[in-house]
Amino acid sequence: MAANDRTMAISLGSSRRRKRGEMLFRFESFCQPGYLASLPGGGAFRDNVRALLGLAHLEAGAQGETRCWSFQLELHRHPPTVVRLFVVEEEVGASPQRQCHLCRHVGWGRNLICTKRFHFVLPKRELPVEADGLNYGINHGPEKPSKGTATSRGHLLHGVVHLNGFGHLVALHGFEGGSDFIAGHQIMDLWDRICATLNVRMVSLVDTARKGHMELRLLHGVAYGDTWFGRWGYRFGRPSYGVALQSYQQSLHALQSVPLCVLVPHLSCFSQDLPVVVTKYQAISGHKLLNLGDLLRFMLELRTRLPATSVTAMDYRGIMSEASCRWSAKRVAMAARAVVDALRRTEPPARWVTRQEVRDAARAYIGDTGLLDFVLKSLGNHIVGNYVVRRAMNPVTKVLEYCLEDVSSVLPAAGSVPSGGGKVRVRFQLTRAQLMRDLAHLYRHVLKEPSQALTTGAFGAIPVAVRMVLDTKHFVKDYHEGFAPINSVGVGHAHINLCCTLLVRDGSPEVVAPYEAVTLPAHATVGELKWEAQRVFREMYLGLRTFTAESVVGLGVSQDACPVLGLIDLGSAVVVEGAVGEQEEEALAADEGIPPGNEVTAVSEGGGDGERVVDCACGADDDDGERMACCDICEAWQHTRCAGIKDADDVPHVFVCSRCDNDVLSFPPLA
Repeated sequence: MAANDRTMAISLGSSRRRKRGEMLFRFESFCQPGYLASLPGGGAFRDNVRALLGLAHLEAGAQGETRCWSFQLELHRHPPTVVRLFVVEEEVGASPQRQCHLCRHVGWGRNLICTKRFHFVLPKRELPVEADGLNYGINHGPEKPSKGTATSRGHLLHGVVHLNGFGHLVALHGFEGGSDFIAGHQIMDLWDRICATLNVRMVSLVDTARKGHMELRLLHGVAYGDTWFGRWGYRFGRPSYGVALQSYQQSLHALQSVPLCVLVPHLSCFSQDLPVVVTKYQAISGHKLLNLGDLLRFMLELRTRLPATSVTAMDYRGIMSEASCRWSAKRVAMAARAVVDALRRTEPPARWVTRQEVRDAARAYIGDTGLLDFVLKSLGNHIVGNYVVRRAMNPVTKVLEYCLEDVSSVLPAAGSVPSGGGKVRVRFQLTRAQLMRDLAHLYRHVLKEPSQALTTGAFGAIPVAVRMVLDTKHFVKDYHEGFAPINSVGVGHAHINLCCTLLVRDGSPEVVAPYEAVTLPAHATVGELKWEAQRVFREMYLGLRTFTAESVVGLGVSQDACPVLGLIDLGSAVVVEGAVGEQEEEALAADEGIPPGNEVTAVSEGGGDGERVVDCACGADDDDGERMACCDICEAWQHTRCAGIKDADDVPHVFVCSRCDNDVLSFPPLA
């Protein structure tokens, strides 16, 4: 299967000119429900994305060309940081790659090719984008695993949505993938809000996420029974290497259920460290960890509660030794606790708060303003209870700000913090780095590269189950799950929404149009319904640009002047029948500057492959995105891995599958 990687980029203007007069949005709330009041609620993606782009800044492009917009998103951090989200409108008719291989790989090959795609891009660095242009191309060859949380393309976020609402998460990279200050879950939250607000239908992704050298879909799957993306509603999408949903679920359950009481004795046969690691976390947990799933889940949850590095701080009682302190120890302690309580009540937790905000909140409990000002002036990198009070000046506003860092899990035993004001290095029994080393050790020797003792007998199923989990990469979220095509009209409303599809007379078997929402005036006639359906489907799909609506199935042509309401039952789908003109299609291609012979030959995302047949020993019967080779005798495609060809090796110039090879060997010798 040949790789086809065509770079697409769009040049942008100067940042100084672009930033003038732009709107500033908050990263954490961008596209939250109700946040953008101008978006029509419940509308189709094609309408919602236009409304959203009406709030953006036009970066480049004119009508009929590739256009790009941007949004300035402010991160709530210290100091405040602004990132730029770009949206590129790709004209598919002028694109070097009209068909979407991601649709074909996830099983949407029968979807019609849309006229437009929208790319949502959050680049790692904005300056190179301004200098070299924004790259929004998608790799059409096999992806190598990356340290991001989806396939890598050099951006923190790259999502693409077709005009019909079907989309793909192409790239998502958090700290592991090169992000400086945005975590992967924050980027994923942003993408999920965008998809939900714009009423996207379905989104697919290829999960190649890693945490260090660990495959996250295996690590997180054994710990939680689901992919990391399951937190946002992504579920098993389609089989890879013939691994069906039931086999995937059974493999996860088998790995989760490995009992530690049986596993530890086997580990002790070849390693002294692994039993110690298991015993250590059982002791820390405070409750019994029964199986491998319990152990990995506890370790992942404990990791989030451990500070990354040791904390150097002073006990707050040291401020009482300052010459300017004229208050008793009891009153200073009361004021310090009031400041901490004020910071604890902030939303979201652990955010930076201005000095004035802290002072106003603490004044409800401390009446002596002189005492409060003294404590606020003195507290900075001091331990109060189970917290370290941090203080810093905001470089933008030049205002003092405070925040809390919870160190309850790493503080020394009670009474061991010196009260003389001297510095103390808060040392942990366990650091985040130590935990990650232990986790990687378990992952490698139990799951990824188990010893001989864990591949025989009762543990012989571990390598098979691990392979099935790692082979499962396609996950999909259905944003319309449970949705059925329903026509609706509100009492007193001026418009009605109808769910329409097409029946193309004498059309190609590839032409299978999905349901699309068509909005009409409440008094619209059947003739106006046909015209509007024709317009919507022409604008949306390349293969239907010359579609002509002739009739509504179930209604006669003589009823064109009759009102729609009363003729079409609510809850039923509207089917519009018509034909596609071939000569008009050639004329349209010429008008668009497409050379003769290069017209659209396939109307669906997976069309144009002729009689291509996938017949692999693993059971796969369709292209799942993995590397394949074509037999030169039977012309059937199969996975190179299943044929015994290593990923690092090239496909032989002459390839014969095992079935044909056996048939050749069975031929009688020539006389």
